Amino acid sequence: MAEVSSITRIGTSEPFELQVARGQVAYHEVRNIFGTNPSVGTSFVTAWEVSGALPFLAAEQLLSLVSTSASDTAVSILVVGVNQDYTLVSEVVTLNGTTPVSTTQKFFRINDLITVSGNAVGDVTASYSAVVYAKILAGYGRNQASVFTVPAGFSFFLNRIDAFTATANNDTKIMTFRNHVTYSDGRIFNVAQTSFVSRMDIIRQYPFKVPEKATIEFQVKMSSNTADIGVFGEGVLLRETV
Repeated sequence: MAEVSSITRIGTSEPFELQVARGQVAYHEVRNIFGTNPSVGTSFVTAWEVSGALPFLAAEQLLSLVSTSASDTAVSILVVGVNQDYTLVSEVVTLNGTTPVSTTQKFFRINDLITVSGNAVGDVTASYSAVVYAKILAGYGRNQASVFTVPAGFSFFLNRIDAFTATANNDTKIMTFRNHVTYSDGRIFNVAQTSFVSRMDIIRQYPFKVPEKATIEFQVKMSSNTADIGVFGEGVLLRETV
């Protein structure tokens, strides 16, 4: 049987973005950042599955994973993040229903919770000391939090952001967006703030660089009341050191 290939493999050309997505460009990786929240209010918050501000661990800790359904015993979740040195850390945890299961690795920041086996019928949370730091809603398969911590030795190049909202009176309810970047030395930059009514699309000619050990959050707020918000970011994670 012939191997499925592409025009790149036979010596012509292919878009760089497609090559990166196919894993053909060394040290480059596509990074998508999804965020959603059904009830964003009038204060800036990072879009994620839980209402209110997204919490961060003060120090690296073992995480506890649990489902709201006792039947979720054949579901495995990949946890991806960094430790306190900002080194990449990942671990697969098999759920035990409503009985918490601890990771064996310590995490300082969580970038992903991804189902790698089975389908949870309950909500899945990753927590420490009863505080939820990441969540997968039932039926979604992965978390959707508009936050990303760049591991040590990497840089993240952001090239597109979209945000969407729908309210009963879009003409009078304004959504405001900003990039909230926290650097490892404690500096905080709030940049690229803009307001929109129902949809925002930002496509950069030159990518916005987020350096190693920095955390970028896509934050949103409403001018009044609450709204259902979706945020999507797209870029390339580049390994700077080997």
